[in-house]
Amino acid sequence: MATYVSSKQSAALDLDHFATKKAKPQPQLQALPENENYKKTQAARVPYVKYGVIVACIFAVVIAILSGYTQMMELTSQNDRLRTQLDGLKSEENALNAKKEQLYNLTYVEEYAKNTLGMVKLDKSDIEYVELSNPERMTLEQSEESSGGFFGNVLKSFNVILEYLN
Repeated sequence: MATYVSSKQSAALDLDHFATKKAKPQPQLQALPENENYKKTQAARVPYVKYGVIVACIFAVVIAILSGYTQMMELTSQNDRLRTQLDGLKSEENALNAKKEQLYNLTYVEEYAKNTLGMVKLDKSDIEYVELSNPERMTLEQSEESSGGFFGNVLKSFNVILEYLN
């Protein structure tokens, strides 16, 4: 910066300050010796790790797709087997229904009875009616083995109830 010298006689500028001064020598920055192998391995390792992660993710997605596809194929084949089994069961049901209809058909029952069992259909002349002489009265036969007393009567009434139920 310029300094002003002031005196009574002149107001002049002191230009000595603008003279070139010797620049102080500034210390030079020196680079430290670096391990070039370390720098190369770190720079080379980073992209390979990124690529490895990407490849692993793609591989996992492919494995998931393939396992889903195999499960779908297994379910499809199981579905086909069950449909085939269902068709067989439906045809068997139809056959059994036809056989049931045949068995409950009255003409088939009549032919089976005549041909296989040797039965004959009754005519009106074969039916016999029985008339009772006294239809309004009914008598019970007394058995000769009568045990006396209260317990004998209870036993008789119990036997009568059993006969009625049978």
